[in-house]
Amino acid sequence: MHYMIAITTHLNADFDCLASMVAAKKLYPEAEVIFSGSQEKNVRDFLANTGFPMEFGRLRNFDFDAVTTLVVVDTANGERLGPFAPLIGKPGVKNIFYDHHPVPPPGLGGAEAHIRERGACATLMVEILREKELAVSGEEATLFMLGIYEDTGSLTFANTRPADYHAAAWLLTRGADINVVGGFMRHGLNTQQVDILHELLKRLEVHFINGVEVGLAFAHSKEYIGDLSVAVAALRDMENLEALFVVVEMDGNLHLIARSRSAAVDTGLIAASFGGGGHPTAASAVVKNRLIDDVRRELLKILEDSIIPAPTAGDLMASPVISVTRDETLAAAEGILTRYNFNALPVVHEGRALGVITRQTVEKALYHGMGQEKVSDYMNVETAQVTADAPYETVKEIIVRQKQKVVPVIDRQGLLIGIIGRADVLHAIYNDMLKSRTSTKLERHITRPVARDLTRIMRERLPAEILDLLGDIAACAGEHGFTAYAVGGFVRDLLMHRKNFDVDVVIEGDGIAFARLFAERHGGKVRAHHKFQTAIVTLPGHRKIDVATARTEYYTEPAALPIVELSSIKNDLYRRDFTMNALSLKLNGKNSNHLIDFFGGHQDLKDGVIRVLHSLSFVEDPTRIFRAIRFEQRFKLSLGGQTEKLMKLAVSDGMLSRLSGARIFGELNLIFREEQPVRILARMAEYGLWRYIHPAIGFNDRVAALCKQAEDAIAWHRLGGEGRNIHHWFIFFNCLADSLTDGQTEELLRRLGLMKNPIERFIASRVRVANVAGWLEKSNVRGSVEIYNTFEGLTEDDLLCVMARVKEHDTKRAVVDYITRLRHIGTKVSGRDLIAAGIEPGPLLGKVMEVIVRENIKGLLPAKEDEIRFAKAWVEKLGSGSAR
Repeated sequence: MHYMIAITTHLNADFDCLASMVAAKKLYPEAEVIFSGSQEKNVRDFLANTGFPMEFGRLRNFDFDAVTTLVVVDTANGERLGPFAPLIGKPGVKNIFYDHHPVPPPGLGGAEAHIRERGACATLMVEILREKELAVSGEEATLFMLGIYEDTGSLTFANTRPADYHAAAWLLTRGADINVVGGFMRHGLNTQQVDILHELLKRLEVHFINGVEVGLAFAHSKEYIGDLSVAVAALRDMENLEALFVVVEMDGNLHLIARSRSAAVDTGLIAASFGGGGHPTAASAVVKNRLIDDVRRELLKILEDSIIPAPTAGDLMASPVISVTRDETLAAAEGILTRYNFNALPVVHEGRALGVITRQTVEKALYHGMGQEKVSDYMNVETAQVTADAPYETVKEIIVRQKQKVVPVIDRQGLLIGIIGRADVLHAIYNDMLKSRTSTKLERHITRPVARDLTRIMRERLPAEILDLLGDIAACAGEHGFTAYAVGGFVRDLLMHRKNFDVDVVIEGDGIAFARLFAERHGGKVRAHHKFQTAIVTLPGHRKIDVATARTEYYTEPAALPIVELSSIKNDLYRRDFTMNALSLKLNGKNSNHLIDFFGGHQDLKDGVIRVLHSLSFVEDPTRIFRAIRFEQRFKLSLGGQTEKLMKLAVSDGMLSRLSGARIFGELNLIFREEQPVRILARMAEYGLWRYIHPAIGFNDRVAALCKQAEDAIAWHRLGGEGRNIHHWFIFFNCLADSLTDGQTEELLRRLGLMKNPIERFIASRVRVANVAGWLEKSNVRGSVEIYNTFEGLTEDDLLCVMARVKEHDTKRAVVDYITRLRHIGTKVSGRDLIAAGIEPGPLLGKVMEVIVRENIKGLLPAKEDEIRFAKAWVEKLGSGSAR
């Protein structure tokens, strides 16, 4: 018997596998459904006792060579498919995967993959059935519900998603029998399971790994135990463990089953190290040809490497510390609090923290006219301090229970080395809530962890060259006592799966010193900017790295350039424009390769929202208004409600009028260089920005159409323009200034900070382009020579401006013909050849060369000798007497 399409799933199939295969059969009615191996006992009982109307193929009689399409459900890992594994990636066999695990394994190649992060694969399949409007019977609905309930712990596991609830609710409306579901979800222990549970209890080891309680249990069984996972779940519940890993030797193999209630322990990733897989909360693997002791040692090492340690005060603190000395006045303290947007400051003397002064105290004192009083007289001296190795539970107690606004961090000599604020502790509490097994669905939704391991994503999405570069940066930073972070757009685009290999690095420490050390080690050069504590490292091969010292900044007035001071990574990220750009990737030290996200930027990316970090963001730097619109259109995101409100307020308050023309021009230049700038220009019109650039610019339908044609011309040039440089601003302003007089145009360009020469060049180009475009619209340019004569002498910018302005397709083709063909036609002879042929050097020689070019455009002079013969005849005919 020959099968063309086969549907299968992973070994030791559970209800989610069965349900997903049955759903796949509805998508591929002609397919053969066949298990890749054994099934869990509950699944076997269900099929035996319910008479479910589905025929399953048998492996013994299956013709694997006849399969042309293999549909795999509930896994994308070919190693878990038993005898079907050789069909993954086999030439001539199409692979189609349906899986709900959040990170698919590498190597799917050209396979068709339907992967959505859900609590159960059955949920994904139900969604697809609904999208395709396929009918579901009551029996099928009951089975699908069993798949969802089993993999989500009856919708209680941490991996449960809103989609699982929606799917379950819909299945109830389609006749799912909840009594049948409940019957199969209630697992009682049989004799075998009781015996193995007793054995596991005797051999249970409890390890505290980086603050997480993990149980390991190992046993042997002479006979195969069905549904071993039931005994494992019972053991976890009896011992109240955060995570449990059980390894039982039976039937010649080691069977690993893992369960976790902690977000710090991802059982799916750990099981994958042993050739298995699963979810963050439940996973399994069959380990062959290994000894239990070997697996135990490897398992402990993986756990120690993968579990993120609980944070200490040193992890939470910001450094260097912004402080106030004991002899400064309350008025001076108020200035520092306002400048850095702090609510409390440590008071120091000779490097030691004496107490804390709060904004509330300072403001009340100023209200009473006490601004010249000393800070030391009114500071709070009953202030708890901690060392860097203090656990965050201690810090949380001080902040939450004792209501202390900030906690000074001191070294062993009592000197102040850092400060922890309420926001730092709040993020750690959120992270703790995520790891808590009692956290609610709502809490999980709002949680924004401080750190997330990106090692796998980096390996999947970054080329080897960039991985090596990041490794070199990490090694150099670690050896010299620095902490290095990749920051900004590189990290944002890594998470968004967009190509961006321009690495920007922030150093906690001296960024310029690090840049010099790194360049010396790798044969590079450094250009330092001491005012801003930044440097550019140019490596062999022309790769550049921007290196900055972690810094903070404040603005002396709205729209002014910032004053920059040294700071910590958190304060460095806080000065950035939007949460999605305030992400960093820690490169060395503890938690290396982890995403550091203080402000929820990763969640905002997932939500598709652009948010500013604080309410005065657009006031302090109005150029962020342009960037908000640019990022909104480039990434197809939306502005957060509060962010849009603040942006509109800054526009209406005239903040853009305070910007220098050069800063506006810089932002416009970035907009013009986007792939689809016209959408951004239109959004600028919606928000009323053009009047701040020049009141006469009207982004009406005509101007919008011209700009769209300019966008199309530039897009064509990007592919067919032979890499020649163009000035995007030149082309777009030719369109935007369409209705402006020359005087208004000059006024516009002066407003944007352009100097006299580029303004004169633009005005002259504007005239040339208008003349050529106007003449083309009236004339019928056809011949190659006429096209050449029309466009000769125009710059690359001129030519694209003409393309944008002419409407007729044939006229545009004439410009294309000139750019791609006609302007490349030259002569086969050189000036020396012509002189040798008897033509005098001088102006006439250049004229002869021009005439030869035009004859070649006509195709009349195929050989060098023809050109020489023509040149001599032309000169003689001219009768100038210049021929010998």
